[in-house]
Amino acid sequence: MTKVELETKVNELELTLNSLELNAKVIKDDLAEANTKLANVNKPVIDDLVADKMYEAISGFFEDFDFNEYDPSYEFDIDYDGRINVSSVELNEVHLFTDELQNRILQEFNIVNE
Repeated sequence: MTKVELETKVNELELTLNSLELNAKVIKDDLAEANTKLANVNKPVIDDLVADKMYEAISGFFEDFDFNEYDPSYEFDIDYDGRINVSSVELNEVHLFTDELQNRILQEFNIVNE
């Protein structure tokens, strides 16, 4: 093959490769969208207003929440440089925590059994 023929062949292959890469990107995007739809297919549907009310209820719960009422226990570590850190915090009465959050949500929404 001559130099011109090889350059033409290289250009054709580059165009083919670019086209295939573009198609692969489109297919990957379509696949990601299909996976998202599949993940959401059985989820209950709520509108933006309801979602905002839920966010407000949960945010309000955490703003008003006093973690000291739920008997937290702390584990401390000492770093190599002598600093003391809290390595973990455990809420021993987690059921009280979840009950209070559930009550806050029940106050905001009319939940019906289907």
